[in-house]
Amino acid sequence: MFYKMFQKVGHVRQESERLERIRQANNVSGHFAECHRSHKGLFIGLLLFMVTLVSMCLFFIFFTRLDKRNTAITLYQCTELVLLGLSMLTCVFTMIRLRVLHLSNLSEEGAFDDNLLLVGLVGMIFYDLFLLVPALEAIPSGKIAAKLFAAKALMEIAQSMVQVFFILEGSRRCAGSVAHVHNKPGRTLITFLLILNLAMWFVNTFEVKRADNHSIHIDYYTGMAWKIITHISLPMIVFFRFHSTVCLSDIWAN
Repeated sequence: MFYKMFQKVGHVRQESERLERIRQANNVSGHFAECHRSHKGLFIGLLLFMVTLVSMCLFFIFFTRLDKRNTAITLYQCTELVLLGLSMLTCVFTMIRLRVLHLSNLSEEGAFDDNLLLVGLVGMIFYDLFLLVPALEAIPSGKIAAKLFAAKALMEIAQSMVQVFFILEGSRRCAGSVAHVHNKPGRTLITFLLILNLAMWFVNTFEVKRADNHSIHIDYYTGMAWKIITHISLPMIVFFRFHSTVCLSDIWAN
């Protein structure tokens, strides 16, 4: 954080140009355009966020009861799959919408954010691969949890890679004309994606450690090895989701 603050010292030209484009768009349209074209994505995203919170509450209720623990894990996996699927589709559609914007040069601050994002991506893939191998070997036994774990791991790897590609591309896009500033192409989808990442951050922070502590992985790696894997990986997963939200907010502003 302090590094990013230091990088902003004396570098106000790009921000001044962005504010000037916004001022020109306001003069043309007659209203303040900073939060323009964000309302639909905000409302739909908040609705999905509330549904995610309800799902989390049900997860903790079921998880405290031994006879309902499998139901809790199934609920967690289904919630993750829905969020990951929506996020991947949103990234693809948003990339299509952002193609009309102009490309800008990569700043030092942007390069720093990209490097942090790639570090989080490595942690995400590292954890999902460890999650995937035991699940694939347990699928022939007919366990539903194994199939859900495998699907979740594959979906999370694909979604995280697509999202990183989108952020790397979107962070270099900016409004290059008054029409772009006024129309805000893709801003509704970016708002929705931002809240979606925030929802996944909540799920990863409060549910993953309990839900992924399954006998499939403990029996495969042993209890101590699985604890080491989770304690190394989970902070990076949480960081990846949180930092993705920060990067998306920067894209939203531009």
